[in-house]
Amino acid sequence: MEGPGVGKMIQISINSHRDVQMQDLDFSLEFYVYANRRKQVLKSDLVRIDRTDGMSMFFALLDTRTLGRGELMCNVYISDPEPRWKGKSRPVILRRDTGIGVGGVKGNDWQSVQKEWVEGYKVDFNSVWSIPKPEVAYIFYGQFMDHIDSFDELTPEMLISPENRILSVTAGKMGKTPISDIVAGNKVLVLTPSEYGYVATKDNGIGGKVPFDTSIMGCNGEKQISVDGTEYDIYGEFMTVSGELFIYVD
Repeated sequence: MEGPGVGKMIQISINSHRDVQMQDLDFSLEFYVYANRRKQVLKSDLVRIDRTDGMSMFFALLDTRTLGRGELMCNVYISDPEPRWKGKSRPVILRRDTGIGVGGVKGNDWQSVQKEWVEGYKVDFNSVWSIPKPEVAYIFYGQFMDHIDSFDELTPEMLISPENRILSVTAGKMGKTPISDIVAGNKVLVLTPSEYGYVATKDNGIGGKVPFDTSIMGCNGEKQISVDGTEYDIYGEFMTVSGELFIYVD
């Protein structure tokens, strides 16, 4: 029997009557055992694992110490893309028994799978012991404003912070690509998946490819960061002037 406070990794699957994939749905989750002790989980808080078939899997990392002991419930808030609804989004709220027990309570597996459609959706839960590695890797690039003194301080959360302007594309070679509207004092960043062997460089202004400047704060692949279980090499530099910088990935 598991003890109280076990961290849970829970896969959430949402099927839509409109055949909208989870990665394209706007949704959030609210886990609880007792109504007065709830854990809000945004879509952006979930671990997303992309697959080669174009589908994505989503996992919640749940600290059960704050929830208590009992059967884990979940309210699922979905913005149903209905064009005739005001704002083109119909609010849908589903209350689900996840079938997962916490605090040593045994779960009910038969509850984890939703057998019937409710308001056009089926939501399933699965408690897992490990999260698979992504089948699709990305290249991240752009500029960020977080105050850090070294790329060692870079965190995955900074990649999705609304204050930063970081884009992601499927991993592959990139020709001359602009990073525009750079503000002096910000950092330019490029992340490439380590196992792919890509190297990022910047344009020297006359079409040549040169390493990023490390005189103030920079990196040319010698440091790494783990994002959703995938290791990435870090490239970038501190920008002393505003303007535009072109990058390459080979």
